[in-house]
Amino acid sequence: MVAVAVGLPPLISTETLSKSQSVSFYQKAVPRDLEGLAIRSDGRIIAGPVLRELAGNPVAPLWWDWESGNTPASGWIGSGPDGQILRVELDTAGGVFEVTDQIETPASHVFVVKRLPDGRLLAGGNPEGHLVLINGEGEVEQSARLPADSVFDILVAADGETAWVATGNPALLFRVDIGAFTQAPAEANLSDRGIERWGAVRDRNLRTLAFDQAGRVLAGSAPSGNLYRFDLEGSPPIILLDHESGEITDILLTPEGDVLATLVDAKGTARRRVMQSSQVQPAQPEQETEKQEPAKAPSIMEAPPVEKFSGRSELIKLPGGDGLPETLSARNNLAMYRIVPFAQGYLLPGGDDGELAGYDPVARRALTFAASDSAQLNDMAPLAGAGRFLLMSNNPANLSIIDFETPGPRRVQTSAIDLQTSSHIGSLRFNRLREIDPDSMKVELRANRGRDAVEGWSPWVEAVHQDGGWHAEGLTGRMVQVAISLPDAISESVELDQAKLYFLPQNRRPVLRSFRLISPNFALRERASGNATATSLTLGQVIGSTPKTNSNPADQRRQALLSSPLVPETGAQVVTWTTSDPDGDNLTATFSVRHEKSEAWKDLLVDSESDWFQFDRRTLAEGVYFTRLVLNESAPRAESDRRSVTFSTDDLVIDLSPPTLEAEFTELPGGNFVFRVDAVDSLSLIAGVRLVFNNGYELTLVHPADGILDSRRETFLAEVSGRDVGTATEVEVYVEDAAANVASTRLQLK
Repeated sequence: MVAVAVGLPPLISTETLSKSQSVSFYQKAVPRDLEGLAIRSDGRIIAGPVLRELAGNPVAPLWWDWESGNTPASGWIGSGPDGQILRVELDTAGGVFEVTDQIETPASHVFVVKRLPDGRLLAGGNPEGHLVLINGEGEVEQSARLPADSVFDILVAADGETAWVATGNPALLFRVDIGAFTQAPAEANLSDRGIERWGAVRDRNLRTLAFDQAGRVLAGSAPSGNLYRFDLEGSPPIILLDHESGEITDILLTPEGDVLATLVDAKGTARRRVMQSSQVQPAQPEQETEKQEPAKAPSIMEAPPVEKFSGRSELIKLPGGDGLPETLSARNNLAMYRIVPFAQGYLLPGGDDGELAGYDPVARRALTFAASDSAQLNDMAPLAGAGRFLLMSNNPANLSIIDFETPGPRRVQTSAIDLQTSSHIGSLRFNRLREIDPDSMKVELRANRGRDAVEGWSPWVEAVHQDGGWHAEGLTGRMVQVAISLPDAISESVELDQAKLYFLPQNRRPVLRSFRLISPNFALRERASGNATATSLTLGQVIGSTPKTNSNPADQRRQALLSSPLVPETGAQVVTWTTSDPDGDNLTATFSVRHEKSEAWKDLLVDSESDWFQFDRRTLAEGVYFTRLVLNESAPRAESDRRSVTFSTDDLVIDLSPPTLEAEFTELPGGNFVFRVDAVDSLSLIAGVRLVFNNGYELTLVHPADGILDSRRETFLAEVSGRDVGTATEVEVYVEDAAANVASTRLQLK
């Protein structure tokens, strides 16, 4: 028969002094230090794209929109602050781009450019709601000023004959007949030029447009962050998504008919996006808009600032196009400006620190890819070849290629990992590695004893792979960074799980929090639990400490001690202290005394794990004693690493002799008595005087003649009325010192 033990406690239950900290690369990886890899929201490192910045002549400082050209190697960019449409040619193999043409428009900023089927361009901008039609020769063919500040988006029907235009301040939706707009004279009113108001919303801006599966127009707004559906011309729009604040930055219809939308919510007014600009121009009346062609207005947009983005973004799904919205992915401190389908998931460019996010609907995980050196990714477009995309960015304005297919350097570096205290760095261990040879990985670590993100760092140390972990010998510090490099050519199935970093905190000295010598002639009766009777005088009451309810075993023991009663006992002396160790070491205490006239220490308590003890003070000769408390670390701390700290504590006075006293009285005219008591003690302070008359009347004096009870020599004066003395014939005078020694004398009154 085999006996099976069930529910047995672990063989080793003592808490280890070494520690570990989980390293989630999703939280700790720095996107701009991420190359050729991606980080999933469960903390895993997987294969990712290589990002290459292109070189070229950006011409304009602000780029707002990319529209692909007739070939994947060309396109147009809407820019500012000079209101140009830039024609761009790409040489992706050479890693360069060239602005080959600059089309001037009446706007200051061109926020949207759309290519019509016949090759012409329809563009819109700010600050006067310009809608511009560009012919095939790059010339402005037609221009109209809509009754709004800005044109934010244009939606072109598949036949190229109709377009919908979204504006801001106010938020209006216009339908444009492209043929009528092309042929009508510029001085005609908007309706005669094929531009009719299709709808309006109460929010300030309509930022982005899309079709649903039934061909109805969807519109996202700002700064409320609502998603609207316009069913019929002039009918009130239906709200599909209501949000307290934010901007719907993009809308995408999936092949299944679901609608995806990105929502960015950024607090404050100093944001990079137009939706919260406090300098928007007032709308102009329609007739004035058509008659005037004013000089180009000054720009209302400045170069995007570089402060850290502190908002929140969400990728939201509306099942079937009008189902109840559900959040697929939410990211703090990151903006999502576009939704770009890729493989089975979506790419979400934005920033505002150049980050490229993503979402995998199969695994239901968010993704982080390599970040651009620019601050803001405003647009993204597919290029020729599977898995290759063009990124358009701001601050600085630039183009980049992100390539999921071409092998390249693969490296990830974390931000600073705070261990809270200076430590000896141990091994970095992964929960699991998939489809990767550990020996092909390069792991580097560096440490900093300070908390500065820039200075004070040690050189990178390549860790040695041993026993399934990576260890950098001799590395110490409070802050740690980890860098991991993989081979250029890796399997798409490569996965590196979350890791743990092991470390041993610096052994810090124990601390003495408090030390108390309880009044003599009181003994402590320690209780197993913290419940004391209501009439008991407890240790906590005496030292002014309230027991705290805590599940920590050490705190429970302290609670029981503070709740234990103190009872009178001649000669008893209680000593108590409170200690702590920053590293959680077990401590033992040794308490010793030394007579002030001697050099020899006498140990009264040796290597005790308790935080109190009591002894009979009558075993010591009278006098003043110096005291000390020695705290020693004990197991499981290795003996060679244990620390010991000696504390000089309060002086102990052993006074077993009563004070001396002289007492006298004077009878005043009228029958009152004045008593004078002079008390002197050689070691202790005088505690007070008590007069006990033999008729039962008693009087306690704790206020000496000078008003302050602070000396070993005190004089007490008291006037007692003859009525209180009454029939008394004698009085017993008692004097007590602080060591509870009592002297007495008797005075005859009659």
